[in-house]
Amino acid sequence: MEKDARTKLIETATQLFAQKGFNTVSIRELARTAKVNSALISYYFGSKEGLYQEVLEEQFILIAQMLRMFEEIPPASPIESITLYAKNIAVIHQQRPYLTRFIISEIINPTPCCEAVIKKYISRIFRFLHATLEEGIAAGDFKPDLNRDFAIVSLAGIMNFFFIGKPIFLEFTSSSEKIGEEYTAQALDTFLNGILRRKEHE
Repeated sequence: MEKDARTKLIETATQLFAQKGFNTVSIRELARTAKVNSALISYYFGSKEGLYQEVLEEQFILIAQMLRMFEEIPPASPIESITLYAKNIAVIHQQRPYLTRFIISEIINPTPCCEAVIKKYISRIFRFLHATLEEGIAAGDFKPDLNRDFAIVSLAGIMNFFFIGKPIFLEFTSSSEKIGEEYTAQALDTFLNGILRRKEHE
């Protein structure tokens, strides 16, 4: 089945914006590459910025679904919450390979969409993880003096930087078809061992 013009524009814009950045890509290039009339960008999205915002929302849709799932079916424990979060993030990176490019681009050269989309979803992730760590501390699972903010930043770095640098890392490391899964398991083990409460040391 032939894709409709709106779908073509989103798919084309995702690739062009990820590779070149928002400011570099023109409306003419978007329309020409998608093989549609440029007037359809205004018709469907209002402007190039509107199209870009739709692309970003599409990049984060799986994260939104994951957070909604955690709200509807809460994991059994804080440790399980973090474990499921990390595993889901790894899968999302596989399904949305441009996600990290967009995040980095918005951090370095923010557009108005940074506030409208990027910060919106990052704040939702932050609140979820902060509440999870609070619950874990209250339950005695995590270190009582754990700095929740630093722990969240550490987890974000562990779970995202590998996928950002994966094309380069693969040139220097042994790789397998399950490298993302294997990395996630080890990274998660490293993170949890750093925050778990060791009662025998108290």
